Formats: sequence, C-alpha cells, structure tokens
Amino acid sequence: MGIRVTKQTLRQQLEITGQLDFLELPYHQAILDDRIPLSIGGGIGQSRSTMLLLHKAHLGEVSVTVWPRALREICRKKNIHVLE
Repeated sequence: MGIRVTKQTLRQQLEITGQLDFLELPYHQAILDDRIPLSIGGGIGQSRSTMLLLHKAHLGEVSVTVWPRALREICRKKNIHVLE
C-alpha cells in the first residue's frame, strides 16, 4: 500500500478529481517541494498487523507469495512455515 506520484501526476490526479485545493495541504506541499520521497507506505499494513496478532516471525507465514528457494530453506531450518 502506498502512494506513488510525481509532481506532475499529483497535479493531474487532483485536476481530474476536482481537488486542486489539496495542493495547499502540508502533505501535498511536501511532494511539490521535494521534501518527502515519492513513495510512502500507508502504514504497517494488514500482513504486518496479522504477524503481530499471531506472533509470527516471517511475512511468509501470513501472506502467500513466491519466495526464493534459499529463503524457504532458511525458514524450514528455523521451523518457520512459509505459505506457498
């Protein structure tokens, strides 16, 4: 989760949605002034929250994706069950 925009695409998106007044807000100003990176996550996310609640050590225990063989082997040795 995150927002990935450039100054130009930010302005275009706000024009399309009729929200140019957002350009006066601190977050949008920071993008326009190059004070923050162009990619910012939206928080720790659902998978990280699930890891916390279930006391899991690896993202792969709560989220299915393609993990490298070497990582799966490391996890197996540590008795971490990565979803496939």
